[in-house]
Amino acid sequence: MSFTRRLTLSFVAILVLSLGSVLIQIWGNDTRRRNVWLLQHVIRTQSELNDFSQRMYSAHRKILVVDALAESGAQNGVTAEERSELLGGIEALAALEEELSGDLQEYLEEGGYEPLEASLLLEYWQQFLLGNGSPTGEELQREYDALSSRISANEWYLLARSDEINMGLREVVSRTNKVALGVFLLALITTFVLGYYMTRYTRRAIRQLQKGTSEWGGGNFDYSIGDMGHDEFGQLANSFNDMAASLRQAMGRVREASRRADAANQAKSGFLANMSHELRTPMNAIIGYSEMLLEEIAEEEQLSVNDLQPDLEKIQLAGKHLLTLINDVLDISKIESGRMAVYWEDVALETVLRDVEITVAPLMEKNGNTLRCEFNLQNARIRTDVTRLRQILLNLLSNAAKFTRAGDVHLTVSELAEGGRNYLLAEVKDTGIGMSEEQLGRVFDAFVQADLSTTKQYGGSGLGLTISRKFAELLGGTITASSELGLGSRFELRLPIDVSDSKFANLEKNASGDILVIDDDLAALDLSHRALSREGYRVRTASSGAEGLAMAKEHRPDLVVLDVMMPGLDGWQVLHSLRGDAVLGSVPVLMLSMLNEHDLGLLLGASGYLVKPVESAELTAVVRDLLPATAVGNMLLIEEGDILAQVIEQLPGAEHWKIYHTGDLARVAELLTELPWQLIVMGPHNDSSQISRLVAHLRTEHWRTVPVLMAQTEEEIQSLREQLGAYLNRGA
Repeated sequence: MSFTRRLTLSFVAILVLSLGSVLIQIWGNDTRRRNVWLLQHVIRTQSELNDFSQRMYSAHRKILVVDALAESGAQNGVTAEERSELLGGIEALAALEEELSGDLQEYLEEGGYEPLEASLLLEYWQQFLLGNGSPTGEELQREYDALSSRISANEWYLLARSDEINMGLREVVSRTNKVALGVFLLALITTFVLGYYMTRYTRRAIRQLQKGTSEWGGGNFDYSIGDMGHDEFGQLANSFNDMAASLRQAMGRVREASRRADAANQAKSGFLANMSHELRTPMNAIIGYSEMLLEEIAEEEQLSVNDLQPDLEKIQLAGKHLLTLINDVLDISKIESGRMAVYWEDVALETVLRDVEITVAPLMEKNGNTLRCEFNLQNARIRTDVTRLRQILLNLLSNAAKFTRAGDVHLTVSELAEGGRNYLLAEVKDTGIGMSEEQLGRVFDAFVQADLSTTKQYGGSGLGLTISRKFAELLGGTITASSELGLGSRFELRLPIDVSDSKFANLEKNASGDILVIDDDLAALDLSHRALSREGYRVRTASSGAEGLAMAKEHRPDLVVLDVMMPGLDGWQVLHSLRGDAVLGSVPVLMLSMLNEHDLGLLLGASGYLVKPVESAELTAVVRDLLPATAVGNMLLIEEGDILAQVIEQLPGAEHWKIYHTGDLARVAELLTELPWQLIVMGPHNDSSQISRLVAHLRTEHWRTVPVLMAQTEEEIQSLREQLGAYLNRGA
């Protein structure tokens, strides 16, 4: 039963008992009032009966006197006036007798009184006075005596009735008082019992809840409040238990996050120690062989090319190794920052796989391993990012070769149709050292290998598998691993190869837009211009507040970077003018000053505030957050003819882009060096060899972050029409 219902029933019980006491008092008062009324009427009837008796006696005396006078023969008899008076009295007695008969019948029980029946005597008296054959005096006396006897009997009956009513009245009063007292005592006891019960119940429930909160406040989140029923306190206890469970889970997540953070810090510390070793190894080789060559050249001026070639090859090999390590670090950094681009193109899959097989052969021979390849391909060409695919396979195979000694490494590539889609399955299986369950659970974590001892023994940065999984996810696929300690490992790559519907989905939104920098410090202007231009922004500069306002009204930039301390019109005044302008009021303003007035700047309407000196990375990060998505960008369109140009021109959002259209590949080389580019689109072109070299150039480090789209066939152009429109209009 709920606590509210218990309170309600308690109040109802007390109210019912109180109402019963009141009703008993009302009933007692009504009973007493009726008995008193009856007693009053009985006494009044008794008084009237006594008065009737007196009047009858007086009339009887007068009649006797008249009779005596008549018998004596006196000359002076009853006068007419006296006779009329006597007759009037007899009529009054008749009326009174009728009233008394009614009262006796009403106030006395049937058979408990005697009818007066005075009408016969009164009739005799009337006849006597009128002289109409009146009865004798003896008859009158006899009738009068009988009436007097009945009157006396009724007087006694009325007296007995009065005593009876008085006794009943006393009994009613006594009984009413006793019942009322009993009900009052019962109500009092009930109130006390219910009050004590409710107080004890509430105190016990609150004590349990208080103990629970004390335990939880002390950090004991494993404590649970016992079952308290299904009332409000029970529901509150359940809510508290749920809250404690949530806090316990949250604390568990915090502890797990702390553990993971500690593990990540430890892993990064191990990675830095290992990476320093990995970097020093090729660097030492480069420096050592370089010094040896310089010494040999200094000692023997006539050294032949054949004498220098082995050492130069070792220097070259060490340099490539060092470059690979650095590229791994750069790749993981780009992946974590979300700036890794994907380049989709049609590739001959078997050619790529054979190239991977040849590339990884020296790694296999180094540890005496045998590479066994099996390719079951259904399609000669697939659409993917060939660079990412090659890097994934090389990472998996080099990882297998590194942890296997004089064993076998199997590469199996096939195609699978599942769920209406086609997948490329690549399995790398080795007979190496294998991994435990714990090691397998963190094999894809960044900077983590099996353990530090394994790292020292087998080498490596611990980034290869992490990068491979990230690349697979960028391509829409997955990498899974299974292993048994001492028996080898197995890695499976699954990539969708029918990616025509999503090939533009991973295009990143590169920096683009017009930025106006206002600063009286020319050095600060130059630094801001360089930092923002490198990110692809179109930057204009102004060396004073007045000049900056004029340029802002003329060009309406997408963002204003504004200094505070300037001669003439300072930054606060410029900000006020910008915010008051109907056209420029919505343009974001980033305050950049030596003054630390962050709160004041935001209060006056600035969108952001940085304190000088500011690093380039911090400045570009804040600008990227503040710049509207509708800002324009530079697009390089390379095609012979204008098929793609007409398609792009009709796409929504194309008006936000500055499009440079050319089919001259020499002009393309000039444009690539002149402007920052946010998107490059290649259409149909007759010089396929030059296009291939251009694509290879765009895959180099400098252009790795710029998306490159190729639309050669009618189907590809149609796909570009549907997908590129959403990308160009991404700010709408």
